[in-house]
Order: sequence, then structure tokens, then C-alpha cells
Amino acid sequence: MDGKPATARRDARVPTHEDAPRTFQRMLSGRRLHLLDPSSIDLEISDLLIGISRVNRWCGQTIGEVGFNVAHHCCVVERVLVELVWPAAPLGARRWALAHDLPEAVYGDVVTPVKAVLGQAYQELEHRLETALCLALGFGTTVPEEWRRQVKRADRIAAVSEAVRLAGWSEPEARKLVGGGYRGRLWDGPLEPWSEREARENWRRAFEVAGGRT
Repeated sequence: MDGKPATARRDARVPTHEDAPRTFQRMLSGRRLHLLDPSSIDLEISDLLIGISRVNRWCGQTIGEVGFNVAHHCCVVERVLVELVWPAAPLGARRWALAHDLPEAVYGDVVTPVKAVLGQAYQELEHRLETALCLALGFGTTVPEEWRRQVKRADRIAAVSEAVRLAGWSEPEARKLVGGGYRGRLWDGPLEPWSEREARENWRRAFEVAGGRT
């Protein structure tokens, strides 16, 4: 043991903006978002929403002429949360369901097999941006564990439903490999992919209904 705190060793895997010549992305709002150590001050929800409306899930391997984007997926997760998982979900949890994948505007929708290869460094990047996002949304540095647990369950149901209905998976395979053995009801609501504009409009509408502001 070298005597250094575990967090220091973990953070050493990912540099900060002080360690590289350019680690920021200029966003359409004009803000500079540092990708390695983002700040809540530099986050604009509208920037991230544009990003997730242009990132397709399932590596783009879904049926139809329009990709199934992450903004649409987040709207489905919020509906699954309320209709199948947690009917009494507080408005904050519903906002988190809509916002939980906003970091993918920056890092993309990295599929599970690739995440497993990237390992701890990628997890650290996700953690940094999620912390900044939670602060920007007024949740503090993180969200309540109950919100996280219930939204993850809704996310799993949405993913299995998408896999079967959009991405060509058999239901048994999707339940086992995507859903981790999930045996419950799947989402039977509409899943026809939205355009980028539709996804942004519907996301904003749902976020406002849940008490959020963009």
C-alpha cells in the first residue's frame, strides 16, 4: 500500500483540464464545458438536451428510418416509472428519470460491452458529470438512493422493451441479458421513434410537468 487515499488513486486514472491542452467542448449556448472535470456552472440543460436528441441508442441498430434517440428513451423511462414502477413517484424522481441520461450528450451512449472494457476510468468520468448535473438541477451532489433505485428499475424495463420491439432481440434473450433476468411486465406504450425536434419538445414538456425548468 502506498498510503494514499483510495479516492486519490481512483482520480489519478482520469486527468483534469489542467493536465491537457484542451479538455473542453464549446456548447451551442457559448459555454465551455470541461469534459474531464465539469462544473455545474458550465452546464446548460438545453445544450445537453440537444446532444441526447442526436445520440441514438443501440448503436443505431433499430428498425425504421429514424434512429431511436436518448431523449426519447428518457421520456419512456419517466412514463415507465410512473405507470409501472412507482405511481406515487415524487416530481423530483420524475425529473431525475428524464435527466439521468443527459451525460450521454457528452460521452455518447456507450453500450454495456464497451463500458465493461473501459472500466473504472469511464465510470469516473460519468460520476464527475453526474455530480455536476445534480448540482445544476438543484438536487445537491447526488439524488436520493430511492430515486436512483426506482429509476434504474424503470430504465431496465424500458431497455428490455426497446430491445424486443426496436432492436431485434428475442424476448427471452432481452429479459436475460438486457434486463438481468427481469420477469415482470414490459412497456406496451408507443415506441415509434421521434425525430430530434419531437424528442426535444416532448422531453421539455414532460420536464415542465414534473416541475422542472429548462
